Amino acid sequence: MKCERCGKYLRFEWCKSCQINNLQNNFTNWTSGNEKIDNLIQEMQLEILRSSDNITEWIPYDHAIWKDGPLKYNENKYDYSRNQDTKVNLKCLHNPRNITDEFLNEARDDLYGISQNSDTKDYILVLRNKYCNECSKCFIDEFGLWCKSCQINDFEKNFTNWTSGNEIINNLIQEMQSKINSYNDIVFEWVPFNQFINIKEIGEGGFAKVYLAIWKDGPLQYNVINHRYARNQNKKVALKCLYNSQHITSEFLKGSV
Repeated sequence: MKCERCGKYLRFEWCKSCQINNLQNNFTNWTSGNEKIDNLIQEMQLEILRSSDNITEWIPYDHAIWKDGPLKYNENKYDYSRNQDTKVNLKCLHNPRNITDEFLNEARDDLYGISQNSDTKDYILVLRNKYCNECSKCFIDEFGLWCKSCQINDFEKNFTNWTSGNEIINNLIQEMQSKINSYNDIVFEWVPFNQFINIKEIGEGGFAKVYLAIWKDGPLQYNVINHRYARNQNKKVALKCLYNSQHITSEFLKGSV
């Protein structure tokens, strides 16, 4: 596959050479008013390696909430478009002498761009959002914008809304929920039996029978686009029925999960 503009062979529909050329041609259309900042932004733009890389920009202060949002490559349209209303963190530099090469380089991985307050003339680093709106703690997983503290708090608030009828099982489920450590961890739950349909026995051995079934609501899964949990409905699951488990012990349960 060849680029229609420069004729170079491409592995994908994105041309690094043409994109860098477009960025270079645009250098004269903006300035921060600070040569060191201009040079950093230009340097970072010229270091772009792939279509998924952030494009660091000079951002006018009236866009600092970032209504327009950062540039993202659209693989369907083979072009860049703005990811509007993107939440960002702003870091205000009150003293221009703090703008050292070392300081700017520390922020490179999270840096969308740089802006300036038109009134105070303070420069502002526009950074990828890393903090939870609810508790202000840093996200455990910045890609999924998932907050461990808030999620565990939500689980704890919900403890009174369900029960297995067995204190040992309740304690185990609550303990497992409090140990969640990532957005893609399984959310351990109490599942009412009427949630299962199409139950079929597939085997038996020792102390248990094993069945296949459909879980109507399905397990909770975190959606990294909407940043919330949703049910993966009509999920096929295996059920393991434990003989004489009315008097089950916590040690047995912990060995089974």
